[in-house]
Amino acid sequence: MKKRLLLASLSAAALGGILSVSAADMPVYTLDRVVVTATRTEEKQIDTNASVSVVTSKQIAQKHFNDVSEALRAVPGVVLGNYSASGQNYSSNKVFINGSSNVVILVDGMRRNTNGVSGSAVNLGTLTDMASIERIEVLKGSASTLYGSDAQGGVINIITKKPKTDEVHTTIGAGFGNNSMEKYTLYNEGKAGNIFWTIDAGKHLQGAYKDGWGRKVISHLNAKHIDVKLGYDLGEGSDVVFNYSKYKSDYIRPDNGSNDTHDDYGTKDNDAISLQYTAKISSRLTNQFNVYRHRTNFNDNYNLNGAGWPFNWDMGMRTFGISDQLTYTLDNQTIIGGFDWYKDKITKYKNDASEGAHASNTAFYLQDKIDLTENWNITPGLRYDHHSDFGGHLSPSLSLGFKKLYQLNAAFYGNKNLDPEKGYTFEFGVNHEFDDTLSGTFNIFRQHAKNRIIYDFATSKYANTGNMNSMGFSVTLDKKLNKYWSAGIGYTYLHINALSATENTNNNGSLPKGTIDIHVNYDSEKLDASLTGRGIMGRYGSKSNPVMKDYANFWVWDLAANYRVNDTISVYGRLNNIFDQFYTDVGTSYDPNGAWYSAPGRNYEVGMQLRF
Repeated sequence: MKKRLLLASLSAAALGGILSVSAADMPVYTLDRVVVTATRTEEKQIDTNASVSVVTSKQIAQKHFNDVSEALRAVPGVVLGNYSASGQNYSSNKVFINGSSNVVILVDGMRRNTNGVSGSAVNLGTLTDMASIERIEVLKGSASTLYGSDAQGGVINIITKKPKTDEVHTTIGAGFGNNSMEKYTLYNEGKAGNIFWTIDAGKHLQGAYKDGWGRKVISHLNAKHIDVKLGYDLGEGSDVVFNYSKYKSDYIRPDNGSNDTHDDYGTKDNDAISLQYTAKISSRLTNQFNVYRHRTNFNDNYNLNGAGWPFNWDMGMRTFGISDQLTYTLDNQTIIGGFDWYKDKITKYKNDASEGAHASNTAFYLQDKIDLTENWNITPGLRYDHHSDFGGHLSPSLSLGFKKLYQLNAAFYGNKNLDPEKGYTFEFGVNHEFDDTLSGTFNIFRQHAKNRIIYDFATSKYANTGNMNSMGFSVTLDKKLNKYWSAGIGYTYLHINALSATENTNNNGSLPKGTIDIHVNYDSEKLDASLTGRGIMGRYGSKSNPVMKDYANFWVWDLAANYRVNDTISVYGRLNNIFDQFYTDVGTSYDPNGAWYSAPGRNYEVGMQLRF
């Protein structure tokens, strides 16, 4: 029997303070798994001083997720808002962790947020193909000391595969489903001497679908991608890795509410390159240097509610960054220090004075994780940020004042007079292994935000709106029933209240008060299958929108199965929304009148993969 109670330090900063007392989360994914996101260095999941959930490559392969957003749905505490089945538009998926939208998205530890975009920072469907992913780590709770001001809510780190054996493998696959869905994939990985590589390419097509009411929803996606990783093993834990990824799509998004007309159509063209150098200087000292650039271009013809407000978004954004980190490991202590620098720039914006606008941030950080006893540790940290517009701030742990730089998005919508958003977070958690077959977690949290920045529809500008509190807890239980069967259940409670009468409480009710996650898995040599259910309770919706209010509570159940015919051939099938439930992910995040976008009803996918 093991019991783990983890504590972190109390900090105070120029803009606030943070107390974090937390535990490892989601033991269903094994507690001895090595994770890197919590401390920016490798450590066992049970030893992290943070709440971390992991989606593994095995889960991704078993359930055949189409993109990262699908993989994150089953993670307790994470809420996503898609505008359609494809999740495509000029902005991106809305991501909340424990009610906070201050979430940093990383690929292999390198930032993919573009702070100049209104709304959420990253479209999760465009980052990398699922075949390339080794695991997805979700760090819940503030990580501002290590990752910066926009990590007050948490961090999502997508870690890609790196071949480890001197073999070459190729997997080709094809999948088909209703709603005109087609999916074609090619994945190759190999290692020859000191050289290793992965190549991932594919195409994804999707057409109009029916929601749980049986109504036709106008939607369309024609996307293709390629991801390439090329590395050289320098020996003794050192290597250099080059990454290139490109995503291109055209799409149609449905009109909110009616769904029988399209709201907008457009194209998106993303690419990213990075170079990562890891040097094992000694048995105790490691250095990692990163340089990266990612670019997004989109052209979106937007027409609000099908008429009356046509608008063309023709915009390009680019982020360039450099980071370096030293990690020094002692017997009972791990010291991490480094710097981060990045620059966001709007490279084009049709008919808008924002073209050429840019902002940069330089940060230095230091963190020391000290193991006091076998079960207790403390992790003090210090970070200094200097922003090109807002100047310098020293902070032990808290998000700094510049948050998401909405004012860079457009001259028309911008507001250079915004006050910095401040806040603090408190977390406490316990992880417990009852025996070799049963484990559970309990985590409570509280967040306070001051000078919140939201879009003001009355002035068509971003503005400070006041203060907000959020609090809640999560609990999970996971049981290994026998050699083949396992099951688990998790519950997350979230309560958000505004501290001023004019505040838009809980994003018009888009975030649920309660979420239940259930999974039952079967895994044998030939067959694996999973049944997952997600229950939403107490999502109020906008007061002016009866549809959202009527569907505050619902369940969505999905089924997936894989059968390995032999070492080369496998077949699979997915049945999503088994009971044809009408629901909507989030449609009220920006519109106080309660815009919503219905999700697909019952849908399926079948396919085959060849590995040789």
